[in-house]
Amino acid sequence: MVYKFLIEAIHRHLEETELILNQLTDEVVLKEPVRTGRPLGEIVIHIIRSLEYYSQGLAKNIWEPLNYTLDKYPDAKSISSLYKDVVTRTKSHLESISPQTLDEVYSEGNRTATRAELLLELLEHSVQHRGQLLVYYRLLGLIPKEIPYII
Repeated sequence: MVYKFLIEAIHRHLEETELILNQLTDEVVLKEPVRTGRPLGEIVIHIIRSLEYYSQGLAKNIWEPLNYTLDKYPDAKSISSLYKDVVTRTKSHLESISPQTLDEVYSEGNRTATRAELLLELLEHSVQHRGQLLVYYRLLGLIPKEIPYII
């Protein structure tokens, strides 16, 4: 039950996030909505990078930061293409995680956690930055598309 819930929540999150990322334009990719923040495009790339980082780590036990940067993906089109590629890989990684492995403990990070907790962290981390992205859009005068929530 927990496995199905987490996997379905992540899949739904990936679809909802695409709605928001599709609003990214070249005009705002390098904008810094707050003085001490990162450019909007870097926040988006961070979301993308973390999705693959967590899912690849859980599926293959490869916990290496991915080299996705604004230098490599400097515009909305390349960032959107990267997102689609990463979503495909993320879904593939998630398929290789079985319900029987959710209680396995991962102890090489900052703290000990089960694989289920790491799946939840993948989702929480991405949701946190998606919220940040929505605030940044509004600060730049963009009106984010509405996500079709259940209620």
